[in-house]
Amino acid sequence: MAMQMTVDEALARGGAGRFQWRLLGIFGLVWAADAMQVIAVGFAAPSVAATFGIERVTAFQIGTLFFLGMFVGAFAFGRIADRIGRRNILMLTVLMDAVFGMASVFAQDFTVLLVLRFLTGVAVGGTLPVDYAMMAEFLPPKNRGRWLVWLEGFWAIGTIIVALTAWIAASQGAAAPWRWIFAVAAVPAVIGSFCAFGCRNHPCIWSARVSPTQQRRSSIACWQPMASRR
Repeated sequence: MAMQMTVDEALARGGAGRFQWRLLGIFGLVWAADAMQVIAVGFAAPSVAATFGIERVTAFQIGTLFFLGMFVGAFAFGRIADRIGRRNILMLTVLMDAVFGMASVFAQDFTVLLVLRFLTGVAVGGTLPVDYAMMAEFLPPKNRGRWLVWLEGFWAIGTIIVALTAWIAASQGAAAPWRWIFAVAAVPAVIGSFCAFGCRNHPCIWSARVSPTQQRRSSIACWQPMASRR
């Protein structure tokens, strides 16, 4: 009987418990990190202009390059993740987010900053589709919508943190508030780069490419780890 389970039936049988809560914490942290990098652009640009002695319009190129990087990252890493598994891509892109995001804090040249923001954008673009898909893959059908809404809530948390950081930096008269903003925006990615090691590829991810017998075995495999951690 167990061998006849579909993927969704295996997920429903496993239910939602501690395993999903742990994943929500990891993926939520990454989701908040992405939000902080996206929102940081608008708050950082005015002080970037002041630091490098350029027009504000020019300073907003950090946003242009960042979003261009997001497009490249989402297109490239999304396709690669479907082929080699999402876990490895998640670990790589979160690490890239942490490294290039933190490196942006120490940029001494506007051109260097543009390059770093583009690379940070590539990382963020790569995490967005992978993070969301991995969370959905481990959720039972009846819980999927509610849990994904909770995941979206971390975006708002990241936004609030960046806004508070910008306000505090400005109110304290920081010489270069944008460095504060980029530093705080990179912190969740630094933490997330370690937490991502606790993720695993969904055993059912390859089910569309294998035989029906292998699909049923995959269904059992995706139920077992969840059932053992409830």
